[in-house]
Amino acid sequence: MSNRMKLYVWTGFCPDYTDGLAFAVAESIEQAQELVTKEKGYQPYEWGTVQVFDFTEARAFCVSGGG
Repeated sequence: MSNRMKLYVWTGFCPDYTDGLAFAVAESIEQAQELVTKEKGYQPYEWGTVQVFDFTEARAFCVSGGG
């Protein structure tokens, strides 16, 4: 039996003038953090708040921009 994947979304990712967005599909928060760190190189304390979504149903996620 394989582990279920989850979607991890950081909405305040590495803010400069505006917030960024990062996401990972992984089995755990630790794995998600490792994947994002490997991809971008920033450390988790720069990432903002994380939201976690299970893949039990279809789902959309949106972040509005603006200034």
